Amino acid sequence: MRNAVLEVARRMGRSEGSAFVISLLILFVLTVLGLALMLTTSTEKDVAINYRWGEQAFFNADAALEYGKNVLASHALLSADFTAILPPPRPSGTTTVASGALWGDALPPDPAACDPTTAGCRDNQYFIDQCPPPGLTCTRVYIGRVLRRQDGTQAMWDFRLPAGTPGDLDNDGATDIEGTYTLWVRRPMVGDRDYGDAVAGTENDRVILTAEGTAPGAEGAGAGRPTSLRRLEMSLRLPTAGVEGSKYDDSTNPSDDSTPGGSYGGQTTVP
Repeated sequence: MRNAVLEVARRMGRSEGSAFVISLLILFVLTVLGLALMLTTSTEKDVAINYRWGEQAFFNADAALEYGKNVLASHALLSADFTAILPPPRPSGTTTVASGALWGDALPPDPAACDPTTAGCRDNQYFIDQCPPPGLTCTRVYIGRVLRRQDGTQAMWDFRLPAGTPGDLDNDGATDIEGTYTLWVRRPMVGDRDYGDAVAGTENDRVILTAEGTAPGAEGAGAGRPTSLRRLEMSLRLPTAGVEGSKYDDSTNPSDDSTPGGSYGGQTTVP
């Protein structure tokens, strides 16, 4: 009888040891699952935040682009073209650089522009190299001069030397967007030169407007840190009367009578 009792106790002791080991294994598995779930949740949160700031930067750039169009329209109404805001055109051959050239080569000789390496200046701060096949020269396209409003103030934000109110589009002291923006204007490229007469400067009816938008965090305590950024670009041209489109005339318009006419509003010759 005594031996039977001892055998039962021995078996119960082995069972308790197995239960302890199984409990530890279950606890370990649950811990791993918990850590994996926590990591997944944290990653999803970061993805959501990055997506939100990316969208915010895009909408800031879009809002700045619309505001820039209004500023350009005011200049066109006052000066009949964009002479007052465009940098001077560069003649053929002055915009080409060797492949792999360092920043700063072929910087546009713009007397009204400031040094882009200094704080508070974003003129010609960025560029794009349009390169042909390897071994040949590239055409360096600078983003351009910061857009100046009618009162001479710059439509920009520079974290190196912040001025004004972040997100203030129209310079009235009130925050219009959540984030920052900068607007640049430049001439279109024609081959390896800027659009426009390099001597007389008479071709000032076209402008390329570049809008940069950043999400909140690019100013204040987050100044200079990586942040979401988007750039949008638009090419604008002033309408030219008598050069393109249909001529309007109530008495001779083909839609008003049966007289056959060409695709240019009844004119017999294409201008």
